[in-house]
Amino acid sequence: MKKICFLIIACISFLSYSENVRVRIYAEDKIKEVSFGVSFGSYTLNNRDIKRQDKLKAVLSEGKVEIYLNEKLLDKVDTLKLSSEDLKCFFQITPTGLKQRRYDNNLEIYPTKDKQFLMLINNVECENYIAGVVQSEAGGASDNTEFFKVQAICCRTYMQRNINKHKKEGFNLCDCVNCQVYFSRANKEQVIEGSMKTKGEVILDSLGKPIETLFHSNSGGETVNAKDVWGKEVSYLQPVRDTFSINQKNYTWEKEIREKDWLNYFKSKGIDLKKESNKQEILNFSQQDGRKNNILGINLVQIRKDFNLKSTYFSVKQWGSNVKLIGRGYGHGVGLSQEGAAEMCEEGYEYWQVIEHYYTGVKIKEIKNQ
Repeated sequence: MKKICFLIIACISFLSYSENVRVRIYAEDKIKEVSFGVSFGSYTLNNRDIKRQDKLKAVLSEGKVEIYLNEKLLDKVDTLKLSSEDLKCFFQITPTGLKQRRYDNNLEIYPTKDKQFLMLINNVECENYIAGVVQSEAGGASDNTEFFKVQAICCRTYMQRNINKHKKEGFNLCDCVNCQVYFSRANKEQVIEGSMKTKGEVILDSLGKPIETLFHSNSGGETVNAKDVWGKEVSYLQPVRDTFSINQKNYTWEKEIREKDWLNYFKSKGIDLKKESNKQEILNFSQQDGRKNNILGINLVQIRKDFNLKSTYFSVKQWGSNVKLIGRGYGHGVGLSQEGAAEMCEEGYEYWQVIEHYYTGVKIKEIKNQ
């Protein structure tokens, strides 16, 4: 009986999330000085009321944070806290030498563990964070609210799956591509609406776990089996016919390579070019009838990387002293095609239909705040 109760509690905990998430911003930058201020709403600075016109600055000094208010030293603390007092509040922030950004809710500034730089943490309400990620990653891709519902659910699922990625460092996620790009608060109406209308919804696999919401720009007409890219079978990342990506911006591409360089590449991989059938396969490789995953045993993923190709979905033809690679799609091809998803939404499909098209056998479920 105790074991059953534990499993129930564990499941409930897994499908819940806190109202706020701690995100390290400017995570790739080495910051020692930063200016910031109130853009909208009421804030306190370490429990002191501040005004919108106040100019604030934080400077690293001897392992502490010096706080300047209107160019005068106000205090020297271990942690600076800019705390929002209203439901809708956002601030602007500009590290020295870097571009200004705006974020919702709260800001914390404190020294890194080695005391060499400043750590900037946006303690932000989850749905504000999701909207900010969507705008940062896909805000210019469409004006369709249904498309942004798809993006919001994918981003929220990633957050849920990776919420403890940086737990040992004192925050949940960072603003870099190894987490999710998060370079601003959302101010685009359709993005905000897409996030709020799917509040709490995530994508779950057949075992009830948040999926890995992989996406790419354009599938070229057919998505890729995850196993062909990373060598691991994933039930919901299966190949799918994708007519919605056809004729979109990144549907086709071409690249010319010197025939000599193309042949020598395969020779360096151990392919016997004295065998005419091998040479003809390399020079006339075709995926016109569907995706393949190798040329004479050489993985297309490796070929894409070595020749800096837009995708692995290409065919080869001789072109004078060169070979011409005629390709389709842009990206690794696994999971959701962003251009295909946008087209589905334009054609009137609902967000859940888009998600179930690209991710095999999944379900969307609303999770509750703790």
